[in-house]
Amino acid sequence: MILPKRKHKKKHRRLFKKRLPRLQNLHHKYRLVIINDETFSEVFSFRLSKMNTFVLVFCLSIVFIGLIYLLIAHTPLKEYIIPDYPKTEEREKIIANAIRVDSLEHIIGLYDQKLQLLYMVINGDEPPQYLNSPNDTTQYLEDISYNRSLEDSLLRAEIQEYNALNVNFQQASYTNPHYSNLHFTVPLRGTITQRFSPADKHFATDIAAPAKSVIHSVLSGTVVLATWSYETGYTIIIQHNNDIVSIYKHCSKLLKQTGDVVNAGEAIAIIGNTGTYTTGAHLHFELWYAGKPVNSEEFIAF
Repeated sequence: MILPKRKHKKKHRRLFKKRLPRLQNLHHKYRLVIINDETFSEVFSFRLSKMNTFVLVFCLSIVFIGLIYLLIAHTPLKEYIIPDYPKTEEREKIIANAIRVDSLEHIIGLYDQKLQLLYMVINGDEPPQYLNSPNDTTQYLEDISYNRSLEDSLLRAEIQEYNALNVNFQQASYTNPHYSNLHFTVPLRGTITQRFSPADKHFATDIAAPAKSVIHSVLSGTVVLATWSYETGYTIIIQHNNDIVSIYKHCSKLLKQTGDVVNAGEAIAIIGNTGTYTTGAHLHFELWYAGKPVNSEEFIAF
């Protein structure tokens, strides 16, 4: 039983002794010498071994492959080396077409929204809410804690004092010859509940109308503000030509966003009763020219 094991060990030792010289040869030192052919003087010599040569060749191969990859990936050579790779002009056309398709999808979506809005307005339905704002500002107002800061109170007092001393603001002329060439669209058909009165600092015309009545823009222009505030609720402000600005307050819903371009007579909001400065559903409509309030009843028959 013991003799076969000794023979097995001897056999492994013989194989190891046969392979050992081959492994040792990898570490044998060699010298690479460059000699001048005329003077036979040594110009350059380098000491190496088989193992060092193998490692050096492997490292140089890795570096060479990396350089080739960078050269192909980051230069126009890939258009000629890689089969079916799109040319620069083709890639620019692909990107431009993708941008056009994205823009067309956005425009189609806007047209779908307008058609949906017109369909609902024609049927007398309530238009959808496009703004991510509170749905109803008239609910739970008694639970809101609203405390004015000292800075806010001082600012309000300063503005009120300035308006009281500014004679031009209180006694300005509220008519202008530019309006004779303009054709205003009625923002809302209804009953006037409070008229324009600069003496009472009420620079607007309040119009009461049935619920879900649509508010229209009086002129073509651009929406410069579509927001919600604690006092005036949903408010939309439109800048028109000839330095005219129209303001619509206490709306229940806004159909336009800041930056939208609207046409005269286009639906912009729904009548409501939002904000704390209101006691019923109505439109608080203001018309301003060159920074001064204008009596809109002189130009619009509500």
